[in-house]
Amino acid sequence: MASVKLKFKTDKTLSDGTHPIVIQVIHNRKRKIFFIGHSATKKQWDEEKNCPNSKHPDRSLIKSRIKNATLRIKSIILDLENKHKPFSVDDIEKKYKNKLSSEMLGDYTDEIINNLKRAGKEGNSKAYQYTLNAFNKFSRGRKVRLADVNHNTVLKFEQFLKERDIKTNTISFYLRTLRAIINRAVKDEIIEESAYPFKNISIKSEKTRKRAVNKDIIKLVEELDVSKEDNLQLWKDLFMFSFYNRGMNVVDMAFLQVKNIEAGRLKYTRRKTGQHFSIKLTEKSKAIITRYNNLKDPESYIFPIIYRKGKEYLDYKNAMRLMNKKLKKISELLKLDVPLTTYVSRHSWATIAKKSGISTAIISEGLGHESEETTQVYLDSFENDVLDDANDVIIG
Repeated sequence: MASVKLKFKTDKTLSDGTHPIVIQVIHNRKRKIFFIGHSATKKQWDEEKNCPNSKHPDRSLIKSRIKNATLRIKSIILDLENKHKPFSVDDIEKKYKNKLSSEMLGDYTDEIINNLKRAGKEGNSKAYQYTLNAFNKFSRGRKVRLADVNHNTVLKFEQFLKERDIKTNTISFYLRTLRAIINRAVKDEIIEESAYPFKNISIKSEKTRKRAVNKDIIKLVEELDVSKEDNLQLWKDLFMFSFYNRGMNVVDMAFLQVKNIEAGRLKYTRRKTGQHFSIKLTEKSKAIITRYNNLKDPESYIFPIIYRKGKEYLDYKNAMRLMNKKLKKISELLKLDVPLTTYVSRHSWATIAKKSGISTAIISEGLGHESEETTQVYLDSFENDVLDDANDVIIG
């Protein structure tokens, strides 16, 4: 049997004058030291109880770390013994380091990012990557354990972002993504649910400017003749195609292939959520499709957006940037107060549907939202308009 003991190494002094707290493993007369990343002075150590005393500022954290590390090592030893094969302290160390890696915020998030990329969810993977980059700046590149992301860490991270004049909604985006990482870690039993750091933290966000336009403006875009304009037809068509098909996202339009058309319906899987959609193709949608594809090759993309194999996502992102630029030009031609963007068609579909008397529940399903609360974000500007109109009547 291997022996596992906690040691306070007073024979080794660190640069700050403290001594490391380690776990010693002896097996087959070979010794291996496992550092837990904490230290103490002699005055902060209780020799009788062999643990940090009340004078140590991180006493609770260290005691928890000692407990977890000891259990982890003992679990590794038990697994190796159950295989009934010879093993060494080096084998224990190798497994310990591999397990420890999965408990690091950076390594764990990298694994999430790679899994999302393999699943073709490039957009989602970017969200995690941007959040990890921001957190790495906050921690100054220091490796942080998931278990060490406590309530105080989250508040400090939020304050760090505020001090850099980052917008409220961007801060909200980073915090919500960090919360999603922690939620996964709790589900994977890497950290205990009792240590969940977001229990009493409210993530604030600001309402964005109105993104929806009314039916009259959609009609103006639809009837706008861009034949004499430089390269506007495709982007106008994509905007209208999105509106015709329940506010379809640009990324889903970009990846549409001829084989997605079945029996007069457009059948596809939304790349963001994995939800399956089946939408009846109207004559207006068919006219746009046939303008760009003869429908002979089932594997071909319907719209001329993606060109390069292996760089599909980059082609889509480039197209999205160009589309917003071209939609701005269309907004100028129509002298619109609300500039058109790739989001406007989706928000407008939802708002016009609501004004037409369609229930929020049906709109939510049409958009592919997981809850009506998400849909309500799309409709907030419409609700404000209704209240404004009502107020005009009342005070008039």
